Amino acid sequence: MKNGISLAPLQGYTDWVFREAYAKYIGAVDEFYSPYLVLQNDGSLKTSHRREVEPFEERSKNLIPQVLGGNGHELEQLVTYLYGLGYQKVNLNLGCPYPMVARKGRGSGLLPFPDRIQSMLEENLDRFPISFSVKMRLGYENDEDFTEVIKVLNQFPLDEIIVHPRFGKQLYKGSVNLDRFEEILELSKHPVAYNGDICSADDFYRLNERFPSVTHWMVGRGILEDLWLPLKMRGNNLPDEESRLKILMAFHDKVYSLYAGYLNGDAQLLMKLKPFWEYFSNHFSNSRKVFKGVKKANSIDKYHQAVGMAFNEYGVEGVD
Repeated sequence: MKNGISLAPLQGYTDWVFREAYAKYIGAVDEFYSPYLVLQNDGSLKTSHRREVEPFEERSKNLIPQVLGGNGHELEQLVTYLYGLGYQKVNLNLGCPYPMVARKGRGSGLLPFPDRIQSMLEENLDRFPISFSVKMRLGYENDEDFTEVIKVLNQFPLDEIIVHPRFGKQLYKGSVNLDRFEEILELSKHPVAYNGDICSADDFYRLNERFPSVTHWMVGRGILEDLWLPLKMRGNNLPDEESRLKILMAFHDKVYSLYAGYLNGDAQLLMKLKPFWEYFSNHFSNSRKVFKGVKKANSIDKYHQAVGMAFNEYGVEGVD
């Protein structure tokens, strides 16, 4: 298969714990992108952000860190940090749609200001022996900002441009604009990757047929909803049902053990694990019942009981 598949960065879900478990038990993803790193007001990075990319040797396999900056100085600080850890690739986020980010002139909030984007790249691309890519939307207020942004990006030696064909204020509502994506394919001098609303293998096949020149497909929530989606996109056979359930149990146990290894107390652990089950429960035929049982658990003991019931109903009691 000529197409590469990557896991999109989703804040709160595709953190280093999820990525490590996914790579070990599911696979079929070529690259992982970290949730964005952003500087705090004092110029430092949160511990949770550093945890995503440190230590380099243990967590960086096929990982491309994503950074969020509003000016050249912020981008310089972030890239200096990542280059010091040994990373050779960095992805610049020009796509985050959330108002708390965009209103500060970051993420998709930068798209109406191509001159600022140009300054950021001019100040940094030649300073580091590192490869840059950009993830972007069509614009912020509308779906027209991209025309001037692509003209700017064409001036720089980027690896690729990853496009989610919505504009920022849409958030994740409405449909992706495939006609606009096609325009970007025609305008860009760089390889263009596709991201957005790949929720099934059929979605991928339709997009692949329409855009045969695309060789990189970034998938986010589709993988959360169906961990086997990349295998299906590649046309690979899935493990049988019993094997899948055993893999799911091993996947869960890995996620649990990694979180338990650094979080303090049961309350923090439950706070991390319950959102995980919002998607993970989809892999059970009685998904609503499974998620309700986990959501109601107010102690680790009750959490284990709920998880045990979910798997035991299928006769899965352990994993080799």
